[in-house]
Amino acid sequence: MVKNLILIRHGKAEPGSLDQLDEERRLTPQGLDALRAPTGFAHGVSLMDDSEREHAQVWVSPAVRTHQTAQALLDVIGERPLVDKGCLWEQDSVAFLDELEQSDAQTVIVVGHIPFMNDMVELLSGACIGFKPGAMAKLSLRGPLQPRCADLSWFVQGPKA
Repeated sequence: MVKNLILIRHGKAEPGSLDQLDEERRLTPQGLDALRAPTGFAHGVSLMDDSEREHAQVWVSPAVRTHQTAQALLDVIGERPLVDKGCLWEQDSVAFLDELEQSDAQTVIVVGHIPFMNDMVELLSGACIGFKPGAMAKLSLRGPLQPRCADLSWFVQGPKA
């Protein structure tokens, strides 16, 4: 059963355009640099314990910008496979919670989008927070997945890009 859920909003992305699919939008160079800076992921990751850093599964939306964000995270916590989860792109909370319930990982790091990240924190912990690009929040799950089954352990607002 998952005990630790770390939610991350992707970094600052380029603006959308009519000639590009939304899933193909990339991080801006400044957005990627901000995640890699000392005030970026290194700061948030310092709040994770060794087991969380070393053994976490990393789930990502299929969007390019979430993969870029996850790769910047892996540069800090170490390489491992990224697990694509369509429910993160679709912002399907029922499917996400079902997949989380079925996971045997102790810690799952999720790289996704808003409003899904905000909504999950509020649903699981009751806390109302706003994820800026690159923000991270850790939820400590106390039992079966249901409303208010988690404590918000920490929240780090995203770096300025």
